[in-house]
Amino acid sequence: MNDIATGSEATAPVSRNRLLRLLPKEEFQSIKSRAEEVRLRPRQILHHWRSSLEHVYFITDGLVSVSAKVGENDYVEAWLIGSEGAVGALLLLTGQAHAPPHRRIVQVGGSALRLSAPDFLELANRLPTFRQVLHRYLAVVVVQTSQSGVCNAVHSLKQRLARWLLVACQSLDDHNLPLTHDVLSRLLGVRRASVTECLSDLEDQGVISTHRGHIEITNPDLLRQISCACFQMIHREYARQLTSVGPPA
Repeated sequence: MNDIATGSEATAPVSRNRLLRLLPKEEFQSIKSRAEEVRLRPRQILHHWRSSLEHVYFITDGLVSVSAKVGENDYVEAWLIGSEGAVGALLLLTGQAHAPPHRRIVQVGGSALRLSAPDFLELANRLPTFRQVLHRYLAVVVVQTSQSGVCNAVHSLKQRLARWLLVACQSLDDHNLPLTHDVLSRLLGVRRASVTECLSDLEDQGVISTHRGHIEITNPDLLRQISCACFQMIHREYARQLTSVGPPA
C-alpha cells in the first residue's frame, strides 16, 4: 500500500494517520497538543448507537467498522476506517455530539489520537487546512458508502468479500488480517457458512492463505481481478481528494 503523498515539506510526516500527515506542522502540533494517544482493543465499542459522541479518533493503527442497525441486536458494516481516516468525523457536519445513528466498533486492535468532541470542533473551525482535509475525507466517505450500497445490491458475495478484503488491507496497510470467519459474516451480513465457502474458493485459487483467526492475502493482484470495480472506484476517489492539499482559498 502506498502512503499518501504530501503537498509540501511543511507537512507533518510524524503521524501514521494519513489525514494528519497532510497538515502543516503548526496545525498538526496544535492538534497533537490537545489529543491523547489511546490503545484500541478488539471488540471495543467507540460509539454506541444513539448515544453521545464524546470523542473523535484519528486511527494510527488498527481497523474500525461503522455499522448500521438492521434489527433489534443486528448490525451490518456500512464502511471501514483505518489509518486513512477518522472515526466520528461526521461530527463536523452536524456540530452536535449526541445521538449518532451508527455504532463504531474496533475490529482490529491498534492505536489512535483521540480528541474530545468540543476540541475537535474548535480546532476544525480554527485550522483551515485541517478543516479542508476533513471535508475532503467526508466526501470520500459519501462515495465509499454509496458505492458499497450499490455493490451489496448487484455483486456476488465473492466479489463483495474480495472488495472488503482489499479495503481492509488498504486501511491497515498490511496484507495480514487478524479476522475470523464470524467477524466477516457479521460485517457482511451473511451466514458464516457462506463466508467460509468463499474464503475456501479464494484459497484454492491461491489468492489467500487462511489460519485460525487470521487471513493472509498472498496474491493481491488476483484478488483485485476477482473483486468488482467498486474497490478501484473508491480508491481513486480517495487519491483524487487526498493525495495532497493546498492552502485553502
